[in-house]
Amino acid sequence: MKTEKDSLRKQLMTWLLPLYVVAAIVAATVTYHVYGNMVSFFMDNQLRLFADSHAGASGSAPALRPLSRHNVVEKGDMFVQIWDRSNRLVATSWPELDLQRQTAQGFHDVTIGDSRWRVYTLQSPDRTVQSAQSLQFRRHLVKSQAFQVALPVLLMIPISGCFLWFGMRPAVRRLELISRAAAQQDEHRLTELPVEHAPCEIKPLVMAVNTLLARLRTAFMAQRRFVQDAAHELRTPITAMSLQLENLKSRMPDEASAEQLSQLEGGLARTKRLVEQLLRLARQESPRPTDPPVAIQLDGMLKSSIADFMALADKRKIDLGYAADLDATVHANEDELRSLIHNLLDNALRYTPPGGIVDVTLHRDTGVVTVEIADNGTGIPAELLPRVFDRFFRIEGAETEGSGLGLAIAKNAADRNRCGLELMNRVDGSGLIARIRFEAATVTSPLSARPAVTTSAPALVAEDPPAAG
Repeated sequence: MKTEKDSLRKQLMTWLLPLYVVAAIVAATVTYHVYGNMVSFFMDNQLRLFADSHAGASGSAPALRPLSRHNVVEKGDMFVQIWDRSNRLVATSWPELDLQRQTAQGFHDVTIGDSRWRVYTLQSPDRTVQSAQSLQFRRHLVKSQAFQVALPVLLMIPISGCFLWFGMRPAVRRLELISRAAAQQDEHRLTELPVEHAPCEIKPLVMAVNTLLARLRTAFMAQRRFVQDAAHELRTPITAMSLQLENLKSRMPDEASAEQLSQLEGGLARTKRLVEQLLRLARQESPRPTDPPVAIQLDGMLKSSIADFMALADKRKIDLGYAADLDATVHANEDELRSLIHNLLDNALRYTPPGGIVDVTLHRDTGVVTVEIADNGTGIPAELLPRVFDRFFRIEGAETEGSGLGLAIAKNAADRNRCGLELMNRVDGSGLIARIRFEAATVTSPLSARPAVTTSAPALVAEDPPAAG
């Protein structure tokens, strides 16, 4: 799942937007120094010309236009002071400031109170003239100019952020199309990712993934072909061996030979069952389309499946019962749904001890049509429950022989037909509950307490539905 930390857009903005901030700071700093030097040079020249114009005037001191604090401090106007030969101040354009006559000619930086001034002093035979200007005004002027230079760069931060966020949407959308195509891949249908949607920088990666998918597709096809071919090839000799075994049993009447032949017959039966399971698993994993879903009445399919297991239940002296309080229609592949129910019934009957009970119920659980197959066997250790659907997984120490494929086939069939399958230990005693939930099932008719199918009688005997475990 993509997080904000891994977002390309966020990474680009994380790198680019700070770059704009640094650029703005650099631009403002350079402008401050360059423009400050330029302003100082220009203003100093104005001070010199201002003083020269009054120092060269003949006659008595001219009348100066009075200036206010606003003119001098905020507008940066230059003011003038004139002293006569006796060093007596005879004229000033801003008497408010007590600026003393400087003893040396030239430029001076003078501090008076909390204000600083740039002063130019010019001495002539007749008078001494000082022109001055506020240094705070100069700094304010330079700062204002530096900010004006940095402002466009700073404005580029939100503008660039919007351009990056929305401008990259087409590229991100194309990457999302590729990611969705990759997410839809499974081992049954491996198709190439769309290269035409990939940006040129990503195309080599997509092409490399497509090459890998092609290799995986070839490997999966080879694996399925091997399983199918091996299972098909094994069926013929196993069938032949079973026929030869039947012929051999009629010619060996002694009990020792009969017992050994019975063991051999059981081994052949288990081998035949394993081959059938491998073939069923190979058909489920085949990329070829299966039969389309059809409408199936759950009540009828469950009765038919239970009837198929009556012989095994009788042989193991297990009470196999069925009860339903509704009937429902589901749309599924009939063979796969029957395989799902058969594998769960077979698992329950094999792991229930002789004389035990297996109850099958069809009811509604929290509003969802549910089939439950409950037994009173030993159950499964809680820590092993997450692994029961793994292929060839068997619980160590289990006395019942099996291949470990039945539940894997059942889970695969449930997933392909969009129904939930879960196994849990009973809370009302020992045993296991296999629960199939049909979210999309349609209840066709509520049923009263249905007759139960049991191994104790060939006819159906009415009984109350067992409580769901």
